Amino acid sequence: QSSDRLKLLYPTVNEEETPLPRSWSPKDKFTYIGLSQNNLRVHYKGIGKNHKDAASVRATHPIPAACGLYYFEVKIVSKGRDGYMGVGLSAQGVNMNRLPGWDKHSYGYHGDDGHSFCSSGTGQPYGPTFTTGDVIGCGVNLIDNLCFYTKNGHNLGVAFTDLPPNLYPTVGLQTPGEVVDANFGQSPFVFDIEDMMKELRMRTRTTIERFPVNDKQGEWQTTLHRIVQTYLVHHGYCATAEAFALSTGQSFDEDLSSIKNRQRIQKLVLAGRMGEAIETTQKLVPGSARGQPKPAVPAALPPVLSRW
Repeated sequence: QSSDRLKLLYPTVNEEETPLPRSWSPKDKFTYIGLSQNNLRVHYKGIGKNHKDAASVRATHPIPAACGLYYFEVKIVSKGRDGYMGVGLSAQGVNMNRLPGWDKHSYGYHGDDGHSFCSSGTGQPYGPTFTTGDVIGCGVNLIDNLCFYTKNGHNLGVAFTDLPPNLYPTVGLQTPGEVVDANFGQSPFVFDIEDMMKELRMRTRTTIERFPVNDKQGEWQTTLHRIVQTYLVHHGYCATAEAFALSTGQSFDEDLSSIKNRQRIQKLVLAGRMGEAIETTQKLVPGSARGQPKPAVPAALPPVLSRW
C-alpha cells in the first residue's frame, strides 16, 4: 500500500533505474546515530557536548530528477536535551559528523534557532524554531532547483536556490534524547503536497503549450515532409517516395533510374558480391575510379553503404 502511494506521488519515476528514498541508510550515517522502526526512526546516542558531537544520516537513495517535485516529512518525537536538530539535504560523501547545512553541498533548517544553513556554518534567519510534536517538511522543486520547508502543514517559503542534482534527504541530531520519525510518502503528509504537484504540472504544461513556434507558411510541416522524403530516397524506396511527394504536395525531382541503380549496387554489396558491385558502379558512373587505386567500396555508393 505504501508502494502504491509513492507511485501515485511520483508516476514518472522508474524505480528500476532510479529508486525512491524509502528509509534512512544504516550504512550512510555517523556512529552516534541509531536507527529503528524499519530505519524510519532516528535517535541520538552520542555524548552531545558540543558541535563536534553532531551526527547525521542520509536516505538510502538520492532524489530522482524525474520526480519534478519531491517531498518528505520529519516528526519531532522528542527534542531531547537541547533540540539541536537539522532537517535537509546533502550530496553523497558529505561529512556525517556534522549537521545538515554546515558543509559544501549540504542544506539544512535547524530547530534550535529556526535558521537555514546553506553550505556554511553560519545560518540565515528563515523560519520559526521547532520542537517536540512538530512536523517539518522538506520539498525539492527539481524543475526550478529550489528547496522549501513546511511546519505543521504551513509552507515557510523558499529556503535554498540553485541546488545541485542527486541530493539525499538528510537529518542531523546533536544532543541526547533527540528522536525523529521520517515519512517518505508511505503515509499521508500533513502538508498538501499533492495540490502543489498539480499546480507545478499545470504550469509546466502551460509553458510548453505557450512556447513560441515559428510556423510561418507551415515551415515546420514542410521541413518534416522533406526529412521523410530524403529518408525514403536515400534508402531507395522509389514508389513510396513518389507517392509521399504526391500526397504532401512536394515536387519530386529525384532521378528514378539513379535510385534503382543505387538499389542494385546495394543488393550486390549485401550479398557479398563486391567485385560485381565495383564493376557495376564503374559502368553506371563512368570515371568514378579513374586514376585512383581500386577502392574496396565503390566511391559512388551512398553513405549508408560505406559502412560495408
